[in-house]
Amino acid sequence: MDATHAHLLTNHIPILGSIFGVLLLIIGMVLRNKTAEIIAISTILLASIFTIPVYLSGEEAEDKVESLQGVSEHELEEHEEHAELSLWLMLVSGGLALMTLASYKMAPKLTKTARISTLVVTGVAFLSLIPLADHGGKIRHSELRDGAAAPQEAVLEDDDDND
Repeated sequence: MDATHAHLLTNHIPILGSIFGVLLLIIGMVLRNKTAEIIAISTILLASIFTIPVYLSGEEAEDKVESLQGVSEHELEEHEEHAELSLWLMLVSGGLALMTLASYKMAPKLTKTARISTLVVTGVAFLSLIPLADHGGKIRHSELRDGAAAPQEAVLEDDDDND
């Protein structure tokens, strides 16, 4: 398996892990369920850890795909710019998640603040992943790009309706 394949296989983990972690953390906080909170925070921590190999494999994947026909150089550049911001936000999120997990044992008085901080930063990190994923999909999928030509079948069907 090469870096491009690894990137395509793992790039959904930070996205899905962060939103799942945020939603589960909200549920755990509302229900005052410590187990749900710990699972949520652990999920956020794992999602942030997976961000590192996703980012690193993206660098190699870029080198491999940038010369392929049909690849959007604009979307590739946009994806790369968003990737760095998202990496840092996810790393901060992971650091906060780690601190929050530690606070349950070592500093229970700080747990509430740590949970809320983790929740907010992870929510922002998830929001940064949305345009990142959007640009990533548009690198090879021209049908997702703005102004992409309509599929031929749709054009033919529209012509039949006008008769």
